[in-house]
Amino acid sequence: MWRNLLLGCVLATTVSPAFAESTFPYTCSEIRFAYTGSDATIKAVCLKRDGTPNATSLTLQGISNENGILKQGSGPSTFQKSCGDIRVIVNGPVVILAALCRTTAGSSNSTSLSLNNISNNDGNLTQ
Repeated sequence: MWRNLLLGCVLATTVSPAFAESTFPYTCSEIRFAYTGSDATIKAVCLKRDGTPNATSLTLQGISNENGILKQGSGPSTFQKSCGDIRVIVNGPVVILAALCRTTAGSSNSTSLSLNNISNNDGNLTQ
């Protein structure tokens, strides 16, 4: 009985992974958007556990441009094929992907998307 009660308390207080803030900005610098081949990535220099810096990158997954709006889904990201002025904006644990994306009418729309659940794992960006 106590085990089930304890498990219930832990589950009730755990933040859903889908909405967890990113923690990597606290131990990483030089954070930016970059192309790696045709993939959209975040690049950064992150500290390892021993304090040494490590250049690292993380391929962004599942982000698309839906009529000028950045949307999170699944599969490979495709937004970089129809968006420009792509940048990563960091404010503490809040990390935003911002871009100007084409609409189906051909105009450009300023849009952004929160990048959640990214962390520094011993000098490597992980999600």
